[in-house]
Amino acid sequence: MKRITREMLKIYKPYSGLDWMNYKIVKQDMTAHHIIKREDGGKMQMDNIAPLMLIAHQYLHLIECKEIDVYRDINKVFKKVNEQGYEPTKQQRMLVEYLLREFEGMYKWERNSKGNILIPRKYMQRGQF
Repeated sequence: MKRITREMLKIYKPYSGLDWMNYKIVKQDMTAHHIIKREDGGKMQMDNIAPLMLIAHQYLHLIECKEIDVYRDINKVFKKVNEQGYEPTKQQRMLVEYLLREFEGMYKWERNSKGNILIPRKYMQRGQF
């Protein structure tokens, strides 16, 4: 997994310094998100991977559990980025940010089964693009 994320960073050269969900890149925390899940037949190959920071990856799967349509919409953006072969455009970053903020607007004050805020503040601290 580390190999493929390193390869993707070389190919996509994120001049913005941000992953595909607009979190600041810290190389040791980089993960490979399967756009099509492995259990659904998704392969560990470049056209099915989005390089995400660990925090972004965790957040994306929280979104998947609560709002599957938002999760799918974000993955559609990732698929398009892979098709174009370069890092997300400003418009794509804005769309992802919009989807994240919409989700946050719906669930910002919700609590999990342990009584903790569902969306930790750290999930909402993304970089500027």
